[in-house]
Amino acid sequence: MNRHLKTICIFALSSLALSSAHAEKLNIATDATFPPFESIDSSGKLVGFDVDMMEAICKAAALDCNIFNAAWDGMFPGLVSGKYDALVSQLTVTEKRRQTFAFSDIYDHPIFRFVAKKGATFDFTPEGLAGKTIAVQTGTPMDAYVTNHIPQAQIKRYDSGSAPFLELSSGRADLVLGYQAQIAHGILNGDSGMGFELVGPQLTGKDAKEFGEGVAIAINKKNTKLVEDVNKGLAVIRKDGTLNALMVKYFGK
Repeated sequence: MNRHLKTICIFALSSLALSSAHAEKLNIATDATFPPFESIDSSGKLVGFDVDMMEAICKAAALDCNIFNAAWDGMFPGLVSGKYDALVSQLTVTEKRRQTFAFSDIYDHPIFRFVAKKGATFDFTPEGLAGKTIAVQTGTPMDAYVTNHIPQAQIKRYDSGSAPFLELSSGRADLVLGYQAQIAHGILNGDSGMGFELVGPQLTGKDAKEFGEGVAIAINKKNTKLVEDVNKGLAVIRKDGTLNALMVKYFGK
């Protein structure tokens, strides 16, 4: 093989390798126990606001994305180990999480709220909730908040986002603390939500640091290029109205 042909072959192989790396499918995990943000429908399909939003971001940024359901307790370790490239699951950005993970630009600022049986009354102070049973998803801002601010409550922690509401509906919990939008549009608007209502104050990151800066997509800190690409895609769907349209579709806002 002459030198010129050899050079052409090397260039071609290098270009193919770069092309293949760029086209590599990204593994994006979500905890599909949190409707209407992410859940599995009756046909077994992954659906929800975060799923639609992530698909739109990937399309806008020309990323080949595989979005799939994963266990909540394995998502963050999987991101650190490189098993997952990104996580999209209404993840609140906190100072503690920023020490370990990179995040996209924030795309929403959630409100947190308690839900209880209709007609039940509570004194929403640490003293007033002492002895009450509060159910939360473990490792979430809700878990951190009740642990730090209502330490005398009986706190029940569960791996899935839906399990705390099962405890409430069965009478094994007095209160659940969650995302207001998730409670209103994923629980109270269904048959399982009859007899329950939002109660207590509306809480945000301005009220307690545990609720963080807002929600964003978590990405491995080493993958700065993916952070840039995701932010570009997010900027596109924000500018062209897709993000707002999804907000209206799922939450009427």
